[in-house]
Amino acid sequence: MRKFFFFLILGLTVATAALYLTVPGRRTDMPVLTWMTPDEVNTRAMVKAFGEWRKEQGLPPVDLRIDATNNDATKKLVQGLAGVGADIMDLYGFQMDLFTGTGMLVDLTEDAKRMGFSPAATYPNLAGDFVINGRQYAFVRTAGVLMNWVNRDTFAKYGVPEPPSRWTMDEFEALGKRFVAAANPPGTRQRIYFTNCAPSDQMRRGLGLANYNETGTYCTLGDPRNAQVLERVRRWTVDEKLIPTTAESEAMASEISGDGRIFSTFAAGRYGMIYTGQYAIFLLRPRGKIRLRAVEPAVDGFPNADLGSGTVGIYRHSKHRKEAEEFLQFMTTEPFNRVIVASADSLPPVPKYTQLEEFLRPAGWENEWGSAEAFAKAAQEIGITMSKSPFVLQSVIYRTDQEISQALLAGRYTAAGAAQEMANRINAEIQLSISRDPKMKKLYDERMAIQRQIEARRAAGQKVPAAWVTDAFHLAYYRAHGWLEEEPKS
Repeated sequence: MRKFFFFLILGLTVATAALYLTVPGRRTDMPVLTWMTPDEVNTRAMVKAFGEWRKEQGLPPVDLRIDATNNDATKKLVQGLAGVGADIMDLYGFQMDLFTGTGMLVDLTEDAKRMGFSPAATYPNLAGDFVINGRQYAFVRTAGVLMNWVNRDTFAKYGVPEPPSRWTMDEFEALGKRFVAAANPPGTRQRIYFTNCAPSDQMRRGLGLANYNETGTYCTLGDPRNAQVLERVRRWTVDEKLIPTTAESEAMASEISGDGRIFSTFAAGRYGMIYTGQYAIFLLRPRGKIRLRAVEPAVDGFPNADLGSGTVGIYRHSKHRKEAEEFLQFMTTEPFNRVIVASADSLPPVPKYTQLEEFLRPAGWENEWGSAEAFAKAAQEIGITMSKSPFVLQSVIYRTDQEISQALLAGRYTAAGAAQEMANRINAEIQLSISRDPKMKKLYDERMAIQRQIEARRAAGQKVPAAWVTDAFHLAYYRAHGWLEEEPKS
């Protein structure tokens, strides 16, 4: 029965794509380049700017068309595997490792270097989002880093000082307790919280711990440092009520109508801060001119922030690979980056465009001045992409972390038990992956050999060749501590 429905969906999807691409109104003498992306003001502006840029560069015209109807991840995957994928497609979050694993995407490594859209064109630590096993499969359309948005009016209302730009976990706890006490009168039901969540991944990284070891061959979340972080989050949520539980958060949201409820509760002063991306500004502006700041996540030790991106990749069976690559090249130019800056909901892919006056100090929005600069600085100085392993899908580790963290808050695990369970589940996934696929087993054995060399060098106090370290966090951490043997620049 499952196979029947799969092939039914596959047939309908292929038929829809064929009809979409062959109707008379869509025929043209120009090359038609199809882009799977949302049909919105920004993307339409990008299409227009691409045409103008091609004309300025003396390139022949291209008919770039948006396909918003098939932008869902499942549809993209089904169409791609059926041989009728769009020429270029947006890729988000967990899609990159999945799509590269199917062989759907063009390996752009050499052409990207030649055409100027290699990892060197964007933020220093962002390559982990679109470079898989040393090969580049996409380029950055929008970049983002997660920070704490501070409602300055709410802190002023309760006479509580605002958090510093960089702070420790102890400082977070002390200020949070002070804020919650001031905002919720004794004897009343708590209605106001310090923040919506605490980023355990960044807190672990501050202590020098990633999800995996240097080569992605072993999940390290059983480490006592993870237990320390999990206990902090449990205490802040259950004991000190600085952060709402899932049930408390849903109850707050139910009191607010409309979309973007967390932004409405933040604007209404129900949170002192919310931990989210720069895109929040796009959703906060309609809610009034709130006085805003952006500050780093509270961590001990190594300053870091969660850096990520939306990217664009090229379909392997595209008939217009040259024009598709030119679109990725266009994404490094001033016209494209100015479209992103005008939207105000993310960082432009090329860092130098964060210095534009309209990005730093948008006219009419003096209440948020300084926040864009904070996001840009964090992306360039402390931003690091997610730790990834070729032996585990990103969705698996995310789901495991969420499930066990919720069980901890419910009292079904101790912090140490939760940390060990996370590691056990992920390491079981790694072993399952290599047992099913001989190619994965070969890669695993190769990386394990390198891992042993890394550990031997570290034990002897020697530097480690940068090429040996595949984990994004460890690469940044080693570089910051002077533990890397860097390759000479050509």
